[in-house]
Amino acid sequence: AARSAVAKNIAGPWMELKNPCVGPKAGITFGGQSTFILPVQGKPGKFIFMADIWRPKNAIDGRYLWLALEWGGGQNIPEQSAEWTLDDL
Repeated sequence: AARSAVAKNIAGPWMELKNPCVGPKAGITFGGQSTFILPVQGKPGKFIFMADIWRPKNAIDGRYLWLALEWGGGQNIPEQSAEWTLDDL
């Protein structure tokens, strides 16, 4: 499962939050490993959650997972969706 934490200062102290993912397969971060959170220009509080999907039996077939992400209740909450556009944010 994904982990998240917040701090007022990069040096801490840090407060760990719950798994930021919700929905089907949230307990395994939708089969991906997070790599970057991209802020959406011109849309405060809206981000794109970017993850790698590693396939150990066929490494050449690695994939990417990009999910629309909103800041809600003090926590990032990615929701898995088959298709989305920036207009959905």
